[in-house]
Amino acid sequence: MRIALVITELHPGGAEKCCVNLACYLQARGHQVGVWQLWPAPPPDRRQLTAQLDQHGIAWRSGNARSATHFVRATRWLRRELIAFQPDATQSFLFHANLSAALVHGLSPSRLPGRLYGGARVVQPERWRQKLQYWAAGRMDKLVCVSPSVAEHCRLQEGIAVDKLLVIPNGLDLSASLTENPSTENPSAQNRVCWSAFGLPRQARVLLFVGRLTAQKGIVEFMSRTAPELLAQLPNHHLVLMGDGEQAAELRRLIGLSAAAARIHLVGWQPQPMQWMQAAELLFLPTRYEGMPNVILEAMGVAKPVVSFDVDGVRELLGDEATATAQIVPPRDWPAFGAAIVELANDQALQVSCGQANMLRVRRHFDLNDQLARYEQLYQSL
Repeated sequence: MRIALVITELHPGGAEKCCVNLACYLQARGHQVGVWQLWPAPPPDRRQLTAQLDQHGIAWRSGNARSATHFVRATRWLRRELIAFQPDATQSFLFHANLSAALVHGLSPSRLPGRLYGGARVVQPERWRQKLQYWAAGRMDKLVCVSPSVAEHCRLQEGIAVDKLLVIPNGLDLSASLTENPSTENPSAQNRVCWSAFGLPRQARVLLFVGRLTAQKGIVEFMSRTAPELLAQLPNHHLVLMGDGEQAAELRRLIGLSAAAARIHLVGWQPQPMQWMQAAELLFLPTRYEGMPNVILEAMGVAKPVVSFDVDGVRELLGDEATATAQIVPPRDWPAFGAAIVELANDQALQVSCGQANMLRVRRHFDLNDQLARYEQLYQSL
């Protein structure tokens, strides 16, 4: 089959990793694959995913849209590209790519006879986005949702017909795990690799956040509402905040005002987050909404406990039993969120047991090849 994968961007991220992994999997299975992104090519220090495509000989092209105002131009470019490629199946990922692919197929039904599949990776909170996604889904054969929570949202809030919806969760490449049993590794050795360049003690006890610094992830609210008391209760721990985004300046301001500023470290985007997860005691994610957060899946893959609000896709990843082990707390319950971190940080035996349970759950339910095979089966079935 000739399969086109369309995505908003190829900067490293959860949806982007899924797109690139799917491209490599399909090519290895004998399909002819191309990848199109609406945005410009990533900067040189963010080209891990495009380098992966290059290594596998998979062509990728960029529409060079730098803002929403370039959307129409990028869609015209995508139309020309897909007409030339003549895919049997087109799979889009993320909101803007879904809209663009739906427009292309709607404008050129006789010139693009292949099937169109969309990808719902996150719950869309804005009503205008919900309406546009409903319109786009009407032009798709299937809308692939990353979790049952996202599928339910699409059905109830966006009005998308249930027979349009299909759930294929995220997966993790188990062969790429850093160790077979990360909990037995020497933590001080890992800390020397990860922490020393940022001024932390060699054997720092780290609570780690990984994610885009946006309102969705709730990190600014965490810093103002929870971090001061948390650090007071855990005087030997450090907070490491990894990522970049529009809230970086506000976070720097809050850190500068903190009495524990020396124990809060904003380290920017890093290319190997799983190495940092392995060195930390736990991952925390104060997110407001999600789909199925890949960062939690990665932490589970290196046997780390997680503290997260009970938002879309989190319970599907961690399992119902995670509530009893302080890893899942009610949404927006900031006192409970801080208490859960303190409980896990003060109980290293609980950290190990939660981490091992998380890693076992990944192996049983979220193997990457199993999930990618379901995409291929979908394309072949229709």
